[in-house]
Amino acid sequence: MNIPISYFPRSLSPALNDAYLERIRARSFAPRQFLLKAGEVCRHIYFVESGLLRSYYRRGNKEITSCFAQEGAFCWSAESFLCQKEGIEYMQAVEPSIVCMLSYDSLRCICLDFPQFDLLKQEVTTRHLLDCESKMQAMWMQQSPQRLAWFVRRFPGLLEKARGKHVASYLGITEVMLSRLRHLPADDG
Repeated sequence: MNIPISYFPRSLSPALNDAYLERIRARSFAPRQFLLKAGEVCRHIYFVESGLLRSYYRRGNKEITSCFAQEGAFCWSAESFLCQKEGIEYMQAVEPSIVCMLSYDSLRCICLDFPQFDLLKQEVTTRHLLDCESKMQAMWMQQSPQRLAWFVRRFPGLLEKARGKHVASYLGITEVMLSRLRHLPADDG
């Protein structure tokens, strides 16, 4: 198991490493299997060891993709996890996935016992905030061709792996528009 310790700027002490390894769990998820459903509390932060996860919301009978997490990325419903309250987000495996899970309670225990572990929590939260900011800038300030170019840069290889309707909803465009854009010359915008 490739435990996500690479987020630390320096190596962990042996005691902290042991506490971390004692609490983290690996689990396999089949395609379309849920890690989280709307109305549930996000009790874990997930690190994608292999595979692909997708988070989304429902508006009526329409799914709106909010996040993709490929190998090496963290995935969580931030507000639900941080506030430990029911969320409105679904999280689902897109393909066979192996995920390392750290529970909210385990994270709190480790942070209390090892204050330096709080650096990981801060790093994950900061990366999430920066990713959200980057997505907002791409979605609000760019036309559809530039959004797709940003998506391809941000998620290498994902356009070929994910379903078109999921990518289109993530980009805020229709599947028809996505199909048209995919057949245009590349735009580095």
